[in-house]
Amino acid sequence: MSAKAKIIVLRKILVGEWDLLAYAYGTFGRGRILVRKGFYPKNAYSAVFEPFNLLTLDYHQSGELLILNDVIDVEFYSYLALKDYRRFLWMSKVAHIIASWISYYDSNVFDLLQNYLRMDIKNYKVFEIKLKLELVRALGIYREDLFEGEMAKVVNEIDRECRVERLEKIFLSKPAFMEISEALEKMLKRSLD
Repeated sequence: MSAKAKIIVLRKILVGEWDLLAYAYGTFGRGRILVRKGFYPKNAYSAVFEPFNLLTLDYHQSGELLILNDVIDVEFYSYLALKDYRRFLWMSKVAHIIASWISYYDSNVFDLLQNYLRMDIKNYKVFEIKLKLELVRALGIYREDLFEGEMAKVVNEIDRECRVERLEKIFLSKPAFMEISEALEKMLKRSLD
């Protein structure tokens, strides 16, 4: 029995001689999609399954593995990573955060993933914290009492601000970034248990 899904490719690898295995997040949650002959030169699937692309596909399931039947639609976000190396690193970081901390489908998380992949930003530390804050809020696991004093002020400023221009101007020291990031990741880890 086949099903349809909207997904974002997080990464892809070669399996065997020509097959492609794509790690993706979409309406089935986080999963692996086998694309038979996906790396075959005459097959167009290799470019379609580039990381960061948004796809609508038809698939069937075999155990925990999803097998591609057909690609229905593609929105190419991968070209954004070609703009410069820093943009590629940012998009890779966003994909890594989703792959690491999110297992099940949530439409809010899917929308966040799309929005953050399309962002062209420079203040990576602040936007990484903003993404993690939005994830814990979307999952309903944010605790207001987690941060105190100056750290609480910084977190609240990042959390409340929605304008990219203003977020770009927020200074976040490396120790503060590490402390906030680790606390948010502990919250995200609890959501996986």
